[in-house]
Amino acid sequence: MQRRRWAGVALVVVVALLGITGSWVAARNARSDEQHYAAQLMDRYTSDLTRAINTELQRYGDTLTDVATSLGAQTDLTADDFAWITSKVSNRRLPGATSLSFVVSTDNTGIRSLENHWRAKGAPDLRLRPVGSGTEHSFEVLTRSLEKHLDGELDGARLANGRDLNFSPEADDALDEARILGGLAVSRAYVLPADRNLPAAQQQQSFTFAVPVKYMGRTFRGWLAMDVHGGDLLNETLRAQAHGAVTAELVDPSSSSDQAVAQAMVAGARPSAALNRISYIGAGVRTWTLKVHPTNTLLEETDRGLVGSTWVVAMTITLLLTALVGILTGARNRAMSKVDAATAALRQDIERRQEVEDKLRQRENELQQMALHDPLTGLANRAGLDAQLARTVGRREDVALLLIDLDDFKLVNDAYGHAAGDTVLTEFAHILRSSVRTEDLAARIGGDEFVVLLTDMPDAEGAVAAAQRILAAAAGSPVRLGEDTVPVRASVGVATTHAGDTPKELLRRADIAMYQAKHLGTHGVQLHDPSMTDRRAADAQLGEDLAGAVERGELTLLYQPLVDLADSRPIGVEALVRWQHPTLGVVSPAQFIPIAERNGTIADLGLWVLGEACAQVVDWGADTYVSVNLSPRQLQEPTLVQDVLSVLNRTGLEPRRLVLEITESALVDDAAGITMLAAFREHGIRVAIDDFGTGYSSLHYLTRLPVDILKIDRSFVAELNGTPEGAGITEAILRLSHALHLTTVAEGIETSEQAAELQLLGCGVGQGYLFAPPLPATDMLSLLTSSSPPPSSPS
Repeated sequence: MQRRRWAGVALVVVVALLGITGSWVAARNARSDEQHYAAQLMDRYTSDLTRAINTELQRYGDTLTDVATSLGAQTDLTADDFAWITSKVSNRRLPGATSLSFVVSTDNTGIRSLENHWRAKGAPDLRLRPVGSGTEHSFEVLTRSLEKHLDGELDGARLANGRDLNFSPEADDALDEARILGGLAVSRAYVLPADRNLPAAQQQQSFTFAVPVKYMGRTFRGWLAMDVHGGDLLNETLRAQAHGAVTAELVDPSSSSDQAVAQAMVAGARPSAALNRISYIGAGVRTWTLKVHPTNTLLEETDRGLVGSTWVVAMTITLLLTALVGILTGARNRAMSKVDAATAALRQDIERRQEVEDKLRQRENELQQMALHDPLTGLANRAGLDAQLARTVGRREDVALLLIDLDDFKLVNDAYGHAAGDTVLTEFAHILRSSVRTEDLAARIGGDEFVVLLTDMPDAEGAVAAAQRILAAAAGSPVRLGEDTVPVRASVGVATTHAGDTPKELLRRADIAMYQAKHLGTHGVQLHDPSMTDRRAADAQLGEDLAGAVERGELTLLYQPLVDLADSRPIGVEALVRWQHPTLGVVSPAQFIPIAERNGTIADLGLWVLGEACAQVVDWGADTYVSVNLSPRQLQEPTLVQDVLSVLNRTGLEPRRLVLEITESALVDDAAGITMLAAFREHGIRVAIDDFGTGYSSLHYLTRLPVDILKIDRSFVAELNGTPEGAGITEAILRLSHALHLTTVAEGIETSEQAAELQLLGCGVGQGYLFAPPLPATDMLSLLTSSSPPPSSPS
């Protein structure tokens, strides 16, 4: 009730304020109307003043033009002709005019002849007085005064002639402009030379009016110039047009003086930014500025009392409305007080029900969030993904699905613990969330498996590009685990929707593509292709069989000799593992090595191969070294260096007789692997880059790698055909290795011609079927003990 009472008071106050505001607005509008009326009067006065000044200028110009025309009509102009023609021109007709002159120009050489000519024409006292050393002078040869005597009579006498108007730059400029324009020109405002000895208060801003004089309107004879006092010319005009309602001030902006040319000033002037006016008047080529300001007379004329009357009427209406609203508000408050008591119980019941509904809705949202989202990463879970797939797949044809599996995630869990694994999953979820659009769905559907459902994807290339962006973002954001930095790598399978697709079929195709990417081991992206076969079950079974292959004696080692190309003498061997499966027969290393890398058995398999090879070389007893391949996955084992050294200690093989081979692509952006290879070299073990030239190493990158041997890939050896083109790449690699002081080994030599060409190019060591295929240990021993094994090409 108290609130309602105050609301009523507030309403009354608001009505009062609105009324006062409305009254102020009405009064302001009335004031605006009066100001608009004043502005109209100012515009009219300004227009009248401008028109009057233009009229005076036109009258003076027309008079001068008429006189100039009459002078130009004289065949032989004399001083008497000038006096007769100009006799009607007076200060009475042209207020402010002080003198009228006929001006003729000549250069320095013509001054004397010009003086003699006009003396002969009735100006015997003429004496030309040149000013300065210029080559062109403008002399007043005939001049008469237009000023009045003290008794009011016109002087009319001839003035002293011969003045050079070059003495006055303003007058000289006016003459040039008149000749160029062919009509009236008005000089800048200045003080006439005859007035410069007067007291400053009596000096006026004056002008020189000039028009050209042409004989019969064609041949230029000179100028007719008239000096005019600006104040005498225009002061009376301004006063007559201002009517005391405005003040007027005429200035020449081009003048060097800031003194006004003419003005009409009265007491009570009140300059106003809103009412002040400025007008621009053309005088020849010049522009004068007329400044007009209002006076009290004009402001009193426009003040019609509308503001006061409007304010009184509006405030009266406001008071009446305020009183009426106050009465109605009081009556309403009394009626509403009775309603409040009846609705209080109902409001409490509604509030209780609302609280119960809010709690139920909140709980429902929490359950829905838990049901559709992964609690660890905050991404959608399998149920959330299924729901979105059901809404999109089969209904839209612009859908693509990315199935992402983190590579080597099991190693992180094994080496750092499950808490660190959760950290990697959480960080990858952040990367995934920042790499996809808001309309796309990111989900975690398994331990290290993620899915991104893309919509508005018109083609497969866009989906592949999105997958590559995710991998690039992950590669650029390694995860910090304690003191170690762990790279985040993944394999991605991409599938796009087909007509009649189901969510299960779309997931199956993406899973097959992902498995293909895993199989390639490149941490890359594979787009599903119908030619892909689902090898997951077969590879899984092969992985289980491989786990016990060592114990069952199914794995054996073969050895291929590394020979000195100079004499074909074996100096080392490369150990190559083979698997004789009990039911499948011989399984290619290209098939079972990637499986071993994926299921984590490569570490044990690699150490077994290393131990067997080292023991065999020691058993042979010759000074032969053995080269053993390392998997990129083995470089991720933190104990690899110690494990290799333990094998050497156990077998008794000297470190210098062991070479560890690694593909160059396994070293790119792998700082930990490079550090590990440097540790091998510190212990005397040599390092070789296998299949060099097929990976990603740049020359600058190669100079920083801790390697001793480059093995030239067999594809480059196969190009050797005795021509510079065929040997181009091989020769470049050999020159590079020589520059870096590295040993080179050529792989895949199959003909004597290839061996001879390699030797000529500077390669010292070779390997291939020309010398021997991979051999069992007993056959290899026979080859090592023979003095000169005959090389033969394979049939």
